[in-house]
Amino acid sequence: MFKFIKYCQMALVMLSISTVSLAGEDIKIQWIGGPTMLIDFNGMKIITDPMLGEGDHAFEMADPNEMFDMNQGPRVKYHKRVTDLPKLDLTQLDLILLSHAHEDHFDQKAQAELKKQLPIILPVSDSKKIKEKGFTNLKPAKSGEMFSYRVGKGVIEIIAIPADHTENKSLEHILGEGLGYVIRFKQDDKQTAMYWTGDSMPTNRVVDFVKEQGPINILVPNMGRVGTTGPLGQISMGASDVVKLAAKLSVDKVFPIHHTSYELYLEPISVLSEASIGKDWGLDIISEGSQLVY
Repeated sequence: MFKFIKYCQMALVMLSISTVSLAGEDIKIQWIGGPTMLIDFNGMKIITDPMLGEGDHAFEMADPNEMFDMNQGPRVKYHKRVTDLPKLDLTQLDLILLSHAHEDHFDQKAQAELKKQLPIILPVSDSKKIKEKGFTNLKPAKSGEMFSYRVGKGVIEIIAIPADHTENKSLEHILGEGLGYVIRFKQDDKQTAMYWTGDSMPTNRVVDFVKEQGPINILVPNMGRVGTTGPLGQISMGASDVVKLAAKLSVDKVFPIHHTSYELYLEPISVLSEASIGKDWGLDIISEGSQLVY
């Protein structure tokens, strides 16, 4: 079993910049599609924002890309997955890491099929909603809280980061609260830090909070420029936002997710590919089901 420790206050640690294997152990990240990654370090398997639906009725949710009357709310509809869902062994998972509980981040099929006793780190504000779905092992997190897992000879530290779903503060009550996460993979005297943004825009308060955690090696941004055709405006990053964020954090690698897999995403990943030419950081773009090894 993995040893679990929760810290009420986070100790800041200066990280050495490294994207190589940690003392012979690799960080393996398989992109399942959308916001969903399967992270494996020393045998601990973490799934992020599980999306398991397929086809024309992959998940059901209001459509932020359609124009609607703000007083009446958006039209709830089925959303299409346009790429195949990779094969995934749901029996071997150790932890769910949830940025927020919108249905395009924790869909109806995932809610039905995942084991209800699986531990879930999630925003405090989503605890009631997820508990009502039958999940019993919730670990609500506030910004700055750390969860530490001892895995083999290494340690995984997960730090909750605030996420601003929009830059329009008047809409925050509609979109709700969310989180991003800095994940540190540590073994012996080496460590690698990955920042997964969740559905956040790169606001000053988010960038400042991330900088306080020390150097970031791998930036994992949620993309797609969702909402730009609807009344809510942009509610996920586009290529220009990612380029600015990567520069501000001085990252080594950018691994974009939350693009291509669903019709919901408006900006093609090719825009980031073109915008990344000549930048100091490396860009890792893979197809669903493929795996990166850091």
